[in-house]
Amino acid sequence: MAGLQFRSLPGLTGYEEARQLQQELLEQRVRDEIPDTVLLLEHRSVITRGRGLQFTGQARPRHMPLPVGLPAGMEFAESERGGDLTWHGPGQLVIYPVVKLDGSAPWAPRHDIAAFLRGLEAWLGRSLAELGLLTDPRENATGVWVYPQGAAPASARKIASIGIAIRKWVTWHGVAINLVNDPGPFRLISPCGFQPEVMTRLKDLLPAQKELQQGPEGADWRPWFEARLKAGLNTP
Repeated sequence: MAGLQFRSLPGLTGYEEARQLQQELLEQRVRDEIPDTVLLLEHRSVITRGRGLQFTGQARPRHMPLPVGLPAGMEFAESERGGDLTWHGPGQLVIYPVVKLDGSAPWAPRHDIAAFLRGLEAWLGRSLAELGLLTDPRENATGVWVYPQGAAPASARKIASIGIAIRKWVTWHGVAINLVNDPGPFRLISPCGFQPEVMTRLKDLLPAQKELQQGPEGADWRPWFEARLKAGLNTP
């Protein structure tokens, strides 16, 4: 089954609601009833915990500590994805690719999870490069690390977190990229084992970009960036 479809969910989506939708799409994709599908959405404020920190060869706990008490309106959820603690919420675009890794498309390398992850990083990297930002892949640190042109790669900070799950060689869960979200919730946790200060957002990197200056409730930032994502997928 060829092609790739995008579904952009309006408003804010609860974490469990999105999880159930992904599971439904996953089973449909296993049966070849739908093409590879990418969900684009924003979550209500939630801290999620995955299966555990990425292996780096160094001794460290599998999970970082949870915050003692959550702010009003913030939820907590366990997740099947890789990685440890992260935050999702308004102003952060979440990308859930439900893709069959059968080698039938460039974005779906056959039974190669590592290549799929590198492909996700490259896809986001192309979209960000069009905005004058460069990415610096980090060993044992899956995600997208970005820095402005003219700056040193060592100054790169993390703009997107990646954590996926696989069932019957179909992917679910995915990517969270910080665009206009409040960065404060990251200070409650060690996002995927890092200090909160490593996290950045597009609004701070591109202060002159008018679509990014309206905040999460603005009408322009999501369609503006979603269009760039779709264009980046088709760029070699």
